[in-house]
Amino acid sequence: MAKLLNKAHFVALVMCSTACTIWKVWAPPKIKFFAWLAIQNRIWTAGRLAKRGWDNCGLCPLCKREQESVAHLFYKCRYTLRLWEMLKVWLQLDTMDITTWPGERSIKDWWTRMSSATRVHRKAMASLTMLVSWTIWNERNARIFRNKFKPPNILFINIKSEAKLWMTVRAKNVGLLMPGE
Repeated sequence: MAKLLNKAHFVALVMCSTACTIWKVWAPPKIKFFAWLAIQNRIWTAGRLAKRGWDNCGLCPLCKREQESVAHLFYKCRYTLRLWEMLKVWLQLDTMDITTWPGERSIKDWWTRMSSATRVHRKAMASLTMLVSWTIWNERNARIFRNKFKPPNILFINIKSEAKLWMTVRAKNVGLLMPGE
C-alpha cells in the first residue's frame, strides 16, 4: 500500500510540473501543444529526423555550427542566446542568468526553471518562454522550408509585438513583465 501511495504522489508531482509550466498559463492552444511536445523532446529537429532515416545535414539552421536538438535550438544556440539577451535587457530581467543555460541537463529542466514558482511573475515567464520558443521554431522552419532568414533583432521586434497582442487578448500576466506597457 505504501508503495502505491508513493507512486501516486510522484505521478501527481510530474503532472503538476507540466501543468504549471504549460497548461495552466495563457497561450494559444497550438502553442501550448507545441510546448508540451518540446519539453518531451518530441519536436522534429534534425536529430529526430535522422533517427527516422530522413536525410539532413544535422546542423542547427540558426547558427550552422552545432548539431540541432531541442535543447540547442531553444537555449544553447548562439542565435537564440542573442535573442534571449535582448529580451532580458528589454524586460529588465537581471536575475535571468543566460550564461548558465548551456549547462542545463534537459529541455524539461530548463523549461521548468524558466517558469518556476521561485521566479517573479511565474505565469508571465511561462507564457513568454512559450512565445519565444514558438518564434524560434517558426524561424527555424522558415529557414529550412522557405529559405527565409531573419536576424535576432527582427525576431525580437516580432516577439514584442506578439506579446502586446497576447496582453490585449487574455495574457494579462505578460504585461507584468513588460516595462511601461
